[in-house]
Amino acid sequence: MLPIMRRIKVDAGEVKLILVMLMAIHVVAKPCIFTSPLTLQLLLEYAEWRAWDQVVLFDNVSPFNCPLNYARPLIECFSERGISVSLQSATNPNIPDALTIRTHRVGSIVLLDGLNLTSSDNIIQMASQKFLFNYYISWLMVTTRRNDSTIDTVLRDLNIGIDSDVVVATSPLPNDTVAWIYAQKYRDKICRSLRRYGDRFEFTGPSERRNVENATTNLSHATEENRTVSFYLMHTYKLRHSDNTSLIVRYLGFWNPESHTLKLPINVKLRSDFNGLPIVFGVLNGTSDGQTDVTESEATPNDIAPLLDFATIVTNSVNASIELVTHEKLGTLTNKVWSHLLGDVVAGTVDIGLGYITSNDEERWTEMTFSHPLIRYMRNIYYHPLETGTMRDIFLQPFDNRLLGCVAATYLIMLIAMATVIYAAKTLLHDEDEKHVGIGESALWCLSIMCMQGSPWTPRSPSGKTLLLFSLIFSLVMYNAYAGFITSILSVQATGIKSITDLLFNNFKLGYSAADDTYIRNANDSNLRQLYIKAFNNRESRLETRTGLMKAVKGRYGFFVSATLARRALKTTFIQERCVLKELLLPQTLTVVALPMAKSCPYRKIINLNILRICERGVLDKIQERMLPTMPRCASSAAFNSARLADVYSAFFLLVAGMIIAISIGIFERIWNKRRQMRETVVRRIRKHNLIPHLHFHHHHHDGGRDRLNARRPTHLHVVAPAGKLRDPAYLAMLQNHARQVQSLVGFQERDVSPEKPKGPAPHEPRLQVRRRSAGPKRASWSSFSGLPKRKMRTEKIPPTTNAENVFPFCD
Repeated sequence: MLPIMRRIKVDAGEVKLILVMLMAIHVVAKPCIFTSPLTLQLLLEYAEWRAWDQVVLFDNVSPFNCPLNYARPLIECFSERGISVSLQSATNPNIPDALTIRTHRVGSIVLLDGLNLTSSDNIIQMASQKFLFNYYISWLMVTTRRNDSTIDTVLRDLNIGIDSDVVVATSPLPNDTVAWIYAQKYRDKICRSLRRYGDRFEFTGPSERRNVENATTNLSHATEENRTVSFYLMHTYKLRHSDNTSLIVRYLGFWNPESHTLKLPINVKLRSDFNGLPIVFGVLNGTSDGQTDVTESEATPNDIAPLLDFATIVTNSVNASIELVTHEKLGTLTNKVWSHLLGDVVAGTVDIGLGYITSNDEERWTEMTFSHPLIRYMRNIYYHPLETGTMRDIFLQPFDNRLLGCVAATYLIMLIAMATVIYAAKTLLHDEDEKHVGIGESALWCLSIMCMQGSPWTPRSPSGKTLLLFSLIFSLVMYNAYAGFITSILSVQATGIKSITDLLFNNFKLGYSAADDTYIRNANDSNLRQLYIKAFNNRESRLETRTGLMKAVKGRYGFFVSATLARRALKTTFIQERCVLKELLLPQTLTVVALPMAKSCPYRKIINLNILRICERGVLDKIQERMLPTMPRCASSAAFNSARLADVYSAFFLLVAGMIIAISIGIFERIWNKRRQMRETVVRRIRKHNLIPHLHFHHHHHDGGRDRLNARRPTHLHVVAPAGKLRDPAYLAMLQNHARQVQSLVGFQERDVSPEKPKGPAPHEPRLQVRRRSAGPKRASWSSFSGLPKRKMRTEKIPPTTNAENVFPFCD
């Protein structure tokens, strides 16, 4: 030994090599601890009994892969029953990917034999840290040691809640060898692959674990039967995560292959006994759902009283006590950390937040969860309606621009169709009655039809009759629809304010409450932004609820406030004025009030179930009525309102406009018809200044038998001139030029000749015969200028002579 020791001291490198070899020999010499086929059969039948579709098996996978010896036959047995299974390492497991929920519930099996339960990297400790002992994962922990105390030494300190599903199976048999020998009588009931696996290996079982002082073994929680059984099963959960004394263990029964007396674990819905343990509620003072404080006048005990009643009902239904922790502020998210009340909810210091807390914020859902909604409310505008005498237009209100455009297009189509029918009847059918009918009459008749006044047009053709029939049907439908619209408008009380834009248009002063300051400042709605800016500029921001409602009562003022605050104030403070104010709903401000809880809160499902229970019993409706009262019920106004002069003012506008247009057209028509008299007046004024000679027209009258012959004769134009200038040729030429000008200006026309007048000219007047430019068959009137009676004029040919005396004979 001495030389060897000396050699070891001399060569340190060889010492390390020898130690490594010795350790490897020791490891190789250590045999694998094989799991008994009886235990594997328990896993198979338990998964099938609980109807698991997905199973994750956690075992201590060593470098020599001992679990792989039973993995293949176990997977074959699970696959025969249609259950998928995966094998995971119990140390440093891939969580939570290994427990991804593919179905409604996943089964997790942990083999405790050979697992260091005090290590922080084992599956049990890591699942506790990540709060995986929840309702959606069922756990089965199996140990074959008789004196195992996992329930008291391990599970008591884990984050197991009231919604956890953890079952511990403990075998009363001494070791796996005895278990396998005992299982031989159940050989035919064990899976065939597991039987072949049991015939290949020897099972020594794990070493017995030393009992922990003051710790109860697992079998102490079971009611041992006076018979030999394979495993006893216990179901365990805790009422509170942080309270180790709240651990509850319930015995489920025993199991043998294909024979058991197991009963299902108690459902989460039925775990309604908290044994008097407290549920901590974080109470938010006041009713503000923002980061600002509520003034003392706003925060009253009546605001939080309905929520306290709700908390009392919930705690009584689960046999728990209530513990309140007050908070002044709701809390904000700063650097991914919540503060105040919401911070305590996320940290688990407070179980449930109590207050008018909304669940609309997406940031809150990332760190916490909410119960079922308690109430849904909106932030509304409260105002005094305009006086009923305000003018409202019910004459044109049923029509919008699109409908008016359709009516105008229909009128145009009717006009074109009617004009076409009349033109066709005039030209093709030679209808004498429609010879003097034009587009003007058609337009007037179409307008009469559209106004439901009938039509004086009586067409004789089938097309005209069909057109008139359908036009009258169209006008009848439009008239009935219009009458129905008017009736519906009169049946509804007109307030004049239908939206926030109407308030802005009618120049209402606007303000908002202090409790909704944060909400309106962060609102993305354009109308709310205008309200905020207008209220801020007029110094009407951050008002108390009573002050704002009092201003609204006085009129011409709109107050933006939460319905929970305003309705309670109208029900208590403004009893006399409650029927004066109206509520303008703003759907874009819909808010849901719920109770915030941490995602790891074990009471989330219990609280939601109790909310549904009290809702079914009608208790929640009474609480909601106190949290959000209904608007005061006032005496309803008359069901039908009579039309007033102010309601049809647009019709009078149309009437006055039509009268003005008609008068204007009449004046223009009068001027157009009197244009010839105006010309005569101009000529008369020129004649007064001796610019043209006096012209006298004489008409030769004939009897009725010679009217046609006399109509072709020229009209005699007599010119009366001074006697001293008749011999002057220049003066005669000037008279002839003036005569031609007057003839072209006046436009001589045919007239009837009176029989009393003499045929020839006066003996003492010179006669100037003027030939008409045309002698057509048409008749024209020029009496409007000359003022003479309408008679036919006789025209005669002027003899070709150059003698002035023959052209202008004068008589002294």
